[in-house]
Formats: sequence, structure tokens, C-alpha cells
Amino acid sequence: ACLAASHHSRPTVPKALFSLDNAAIAARRPPSRPRIHARSSKGAEGESTKMEARSRSGERGGTGGEYPDVMAPRPASSAYLPGLTRSVYERDHAVITTESRVWCGLPGWTPGKHSGAYLASPQMPGAIFSMVLVRMQPGCEAGAPLPGVERFVFLVEGDVHGKFENVSTPGKTDYRLVPGGDDYAFFPALPHGKHTIEPGANGAVFLMFEQVYRPLIRSGQKPKVVIGNVDAQEMLDPGAPEVFGLRKLLPLSEEFDFNIHIMDFAPGQYLHCNEMHYNQHGMLMLEGQGIYRLRDDKWYHVRAGDAIYMAPYVPQWYAALDPGRTRYILYKDTYRDPLQSGSA
Repeated sequence: ACLAASHHSRPTVPKALFSLDNAAIAARRPPSRPRIHARSSKGAEGESTKMEARSRSGERGGTGGEYPDVMAPRPASSAYLPGLTRSVYERDHAVITTESRVWCGLPGWTPGKHSGAYLASPQMPGAIFSMVLVRMQPGCEAGAPLPGVERFVFLVEGDVHGKFENVSTPGKTDYRLVPGGDDYAFFPALPHGKHTIEPGANGAVFLMFEQVYRPLIRSGQKPKVVIGNVDAQEMLDPGAPEVFGLRKLLPLSEEFDFNIHIMDFAPGQYLHCNEMHYNQHGMLMLEGQGIYRLRDDKWYHVRAGDAIYMAPYVPQWYAALDPGRTRYILYKDTYRDPLQSGSA
């Protein structure tokens, strides 16, 4: 009797709240892959940015290239539920998913021709670097980094070109990061790494890391400009029993105070070690999906386009899920004693 009374006393929900029928929902749902997608979004100054439409029918098959899922991720169950997010901010880590990106203008960059979404910065506990996803329209010129700040750029979509001056090379040298090439560039802190960045005819998207350079205490060596390609880097042995693929994109020498790793996991592969170290990380998922465990009680389903900040000493572990490989790019501070100011 109590249950019946409770049932009849419930308030009636207005039908308008559930007025979308199945046909309307299907109409709002993106088409299944393979598909052609074109990204159109608002820049920081209100202008529209339209990236070149590109076919998804030719999958990369694990050979690298452009990473369209970073800007146009596969639909998630929360895609049609406004207000929901998988993003999390904790005292020692943060997960920033694609629906939580906030785009803004970057100081010194061409107004109305670009926007950036910060995924990590020193406002996070322990962070000494920034990680920002940048999109540039044709005609944009990148602003210079702050004095004493070094910069790393990893191409995600499109192409960029420019000039740089190296510490050991008088005059200006041309460079170009090409579409589908897994290309990247490192520019030392000014005055040794003066450079320009401009997009190609269809614009560009790239991930950018910046950090105040920490010179070696016992040496006057300075890092040089590096223009590179992921596939040109040696596949390193991560040490048994680990089986994931590991490439380090910067030279393994002490004048560099951070490195950038590319890590590849086949479905079912995982970290055997639940890592815990003084180094901090900024990570962006480029392909695939999996489970990231942080601390002893946080388990996150992450996929292409998601970013994670990991503070020093936070326990961390990853396992890759079907259907394809996981590839992510990872910042790691290196070659500096933890006692050195600003190291952790």
C-alpha cells in the first residue's frame, strides 16, 4: 500500500523535457566512420577558423601521421548531455577532456588568427611548464616566448614553417614541419633560439610546451635548435618486463632540461610498474583509448584528445584498450638535480 501511494504521489514530468524522438536524436548524431570531417570553430577574437576537410577513409594503420581525433574526437556517451564532463582536478593531477577546453588568445600572436587551450600550467601544484594546444589560421604569426623560456612544438594537423637562429649557426635557417610527418621543433630560450612560426595555406594545429630554462650549474653548455621527426628517432628498450614502444624526441644530453616521449601501446599492453617519481608529466592522447590509474584510488577512461597533468610523486599506471594502438606524447623534466630550484 505504501509503495502504491508513493507511486501515485510522484509529480508529473512535463512531456516537453523529453520531446526528442528517435529520429531527431539520430539526426543530431554524427555519421559513423569512415567519414570526412571539417572543423569549424570560433577563434579567440571571434573569427571563424575552418580546418581543411580531410578523409577518414584512409586510416594510418599504426604508421603515424596527423592526429585528427585530437580536434575531432569520436563521439562519447556524454556528447549529447550538456553540463557533464569527464574532466577532473585533484591536488596532484588533472584530467582535461575535449569538452572542457577553453580557447583564448596568446600574448604577442596575431589577433583574430589563432587561439590556444591551456592543458597544464604552473597554476597546477608542482608544475614548472605549460602545455597548450594551438590552432592557427593562415596569415597568423606566433609570438615570441617570454625571456628565458624554451619552446617545443609538435605538429598535430596541417603544416607550419618559419626561420630560426641557432647558437652555433650565424644567420637565419629555414625549417618546415609537414603534414602527416610526425614532425616537431625545439627552440632554446632566447637569444639562442630566436624563431618564427607561420601556418600553411590550410592552417595548423600543434601542441606546444614552454618552460623557463634551468641552466646546468656546473657547465655553460646550452641546447641547440632541434627539427625532427618521430620515425627518425630510435625505438628504445623501456626495460623488461615493459613492452611498450618508446621514443625520446630530444637529445639525451645534459644541456636539455626536459624531454618529450612518444609512447605506443598495442591493445592489452600496460605498464608493469606503477610508477612514482619526482619527475612531473604533461600528456596528450594522440590515438586510441585506455585506462589511466592515478594515486591509489582514481581510475580514468581516457581517449584521443584527452590531456593529463601528473605532479611529482603521484602514482601512475596505464593499460591500453581495443580497438587500436594507443599513442600519447609526454613531457618529462630531466637532467636536473631535484634540489635545484624549480625542479619539482
